[in-house]
Amino acid sequence: MKRTILLTAVAVFTALPTLRAQTEPATTSIPTSPLTLEDCIRIAKERNLNLRMQEIEQAGRTINLDAARHSFLPTVSAGVGHNYSFGRSKDKTGVTVDRSSMNTNFNVSASVELFSGTRRLHDLKQQQLNVADGEALLEKAREDLSLRVASLYINLLFRQEMTRTAEAQLALTVEQRNRTAELVRVGKWAEGRLLDIDAQLAKDEQLLVQYRSEEELARLDLGQALEFDQPEGITVKAPDTDALVAERMASLVSPDEIYRTAVAIKPALRSGELQIAAAREGLASARAAYFPTLSFGAGYSNGYFRNLGKEYAALNTSFADQWKTNGSYSVGLSLNIPIFNAMQTQDRVRNSRLQVRASELRLTEEKKTLYKEIRQAYSNAVAADKAISAARNSTAATLRAYEYARDSFEAGRLSAYEYAEAKTKYALSQVEEIRAKYDFIYKAKVLDFYRGIDF
Repeated sequence: MKRTILLTAVAVFTALPTLRAQTEPATTSIPTSPLTLEDCIRIAKERNLNLRMQEIEQAGRTINLDAARHSFLPTVSAGVGHNYSFGRSKDKTGVTVDRSSMNTNFNVSASVELFSGTRRLHDLKQQQLNVADGEALLEKAREDLSLRVASLYINLLFRQEMTRTAEAQLALTVEQRNRTAELVRVGKWAEGRLLDIDAQLAKDEQLLVQYRSEEELARLDLGQALEFDQPEGITVKAPDTDALVAERMASLVSPDEIYRTAVAIKPALRSGELQIAAAREGLASARAAYFPTLSFGAGYSNGYFRNLGKEYAALNTSFADQWKTNGSYSVGLSLNIPIFNAMQTQDRVRNSRLQVRASELRLTEEKKTLYKEIRQAYSNAVAADKAISAARNSTAATLRAYEYARDSFEAGRLSAYEYAEAKTKYALSQVEEIRAKYDFIYKAKVLDFYRGIDF
């Protein structure tokens, strides 16, 4: 017996970790390899809480569609009752007598609506359109999420490039500081030059700290969008920006062509069209209330009656005999003709007309907004393209100025302040070139988004 208890205890304690793992929520582990943009979008679609809530709403629309289909089915019900009567009560013939009795009743009935003025048919079509509209809204939510993740992903890449640029600038300053310190040590330069370089070194270190902080914030934003518990460990794979910029420049098309494509494929417009169709079906359903309804019903009932008391035993009939003789069947049609219901049907029809008109106006406004967004996105992409050329020219010019200032500083013809100013201008031009590239890449991807091209 003791051995059995011991084995049972061991089995319970062994199962506890498994049970705990099943009841506790799973943690979202971070991939160890660098993430591409496609990886980030895929992970976001799998884990995003807003998408999950919309999927639940879509499941509710599907249930409403099932309910509309089930409205064509008949209804069947059954009932049973058992009663005792004491003192004066009615016997099985309905006459009130001074005796106690008991009776048991059983009934089953079925009914089906044969005609309801096409109301159920229009309700079914409306729910079908609502389900299709839900799918379009869910697809739009996925597209919006992809666009947001792309923005956060590119922002993180940009911040990483900013950090690398600051690190490179700091390394140049450290190298120049070492050279200056050696020249000061041998007495060729005054110590003031070393102090100026130390001041520049402190500024570069401060700037690097700032860029690293901005990079971590960008990493946090992306990690939260991907629903990671600890986004600090996220690493992203940097693309070949020059090749990507060249590819995007070659793929730019006119905004009118993009709009024509977007009108045919964007889920937001498809949702608007489905909402108009659903509102029209709702209007037809409301009008159906003007028509009469025809229903068919059938039923069966039976019962058992018994007088209480030995003196009435001779009056009681057996259950089997009563079951054979007390059965009752019914069948019939019911026609309900609406005459006046306090103008409720008319008010519902008027309200449904307003819903149709509102849906049409929303679709028109959605198309106008879409055209404006495409025109704006195209203008932004063209401006970003021009900004890249300007930034490249600026970087080349400031690089030559920096190299001249460096050589002049090492030759003693330039002060440390002037050298630092040239170096800062070169660093800023690098930052602006990086910013222009990633800005153009994102805005070109926005145009691809309107054309239905996956990220």
